[in-house]
Amino acid sequence: MDIVEKCMIIIANSGNGKSLAIKAIKEARSGNFDEAEADLKRAEEAITIAHQAHSEILFYNAEHKDLKVDTFLIHAANHLTSAGVVKDLAEEIVYLHKIVQEKENKGSQ
Repeated sequence: MDIVEKCMIIIANSGNGKSLAIKAIKEARSGNFDEAEADLKRAEEAITIAHQAHSEILFYNAEHKDLKVDTFLIHAANHLTSAGVVKDLAEEIVYLHKIVQEKENKGSQ
């Protein structure tokens, strides 16, 4: 197994997922909730790909027990963890933006 390649998959897709989650927040702030939901869906897809690569490393290590943990693998795992946290928070923030804007719209009628 090429661990470096798997780490790059984790880092690239985690970064993409995190960026899409932040974009979803910005879209929600502007009232573009369909776009925000689409961004969150794409973020989830990217993070899922990263998770799959991470799982492959974990299963490889469980079977072979010869994986050397280095800073690159730790770096990749940190990217995955932070992407998941950002996506989860983005979902809540998008939801809150939606509620606030709905209340503002009702109040102005």
